[in-house]
Amino acid sequence: MSKFQEYFSDSISSQSPGMPVRLITGFVVIIFTFVWVPLGLICLLGLIWIVYVTKHPEEESLLSAGIGDILVPMDGLVTSINSTSTQKIIRISQQIHTNRLILMPIKGIIDINMFIDGLFLPAKISNVSSLNARREILIKTKTYLSSSKMDSDVSIILWGSPFARYLGSPILEGRKLRQGIPIAISLFHGEIDIVLPLHYELNVTLGEFCIAGKTLLARPL
Repeated sequence: MSKFQEYFSDSISSQSPGMPVRLITGFVVIIFTFVWVPLGLICLLGLIWIVYVTKHPEEESLLSAGIGDILVPMDGLVTSINSTSTQKIIRISQQIHTNRLILMPIKGIIDINMFIDGLFLPAKISNVSSLNARREILIKTKTYLSSSKMDSDVSIILWGSPFARYLGSPILEGRKLRQGIPIAISLFHGEIDIVLPLHYELNVTLGEFCIAGKTLLARPL
């Protein structure tokens, strides 16, 4: 299958996070071209950008992960690392040139996938996490560590901001997916939190630029 056929097939799949954005942008290009050709050409640049930032990752980049390893789900910069008594929270911020797809960080089942309505305030506001819109995705998975069996649920929270207002995910709850499958999309300057259990050792540092499906986020102790 050629790259074009692969992209077209992914674009019309109902379970592809990038499908609505690609189709809508394509229709806008066609309509604006009929109205005024120069305007259609400008919109075509937007379609090219959408194609670039929603491209599917290369499969070979996912082969190095071991059992229980968690890969970074989204391209971007690590802007915050926090730990509580029960979990570790890593925040990643998108850059203008990075891929907008959010990938499955570990093999598991989509247990919760819901959008919580709210505001779209700047991240610098202190209580923004309780006010802003967000999409929460909970992944149920189990890893077998030495002689003990431990639950390793992983949560991904996509935060809405003044620019990141589209936090889409067509993936149905109950689906079992392998690592590296696109499960959501966040356009423009989005941020995500990855919430991990304490028995994971982080493999990223503050300020590090990460690539989805390639950078190792954490490894079970």
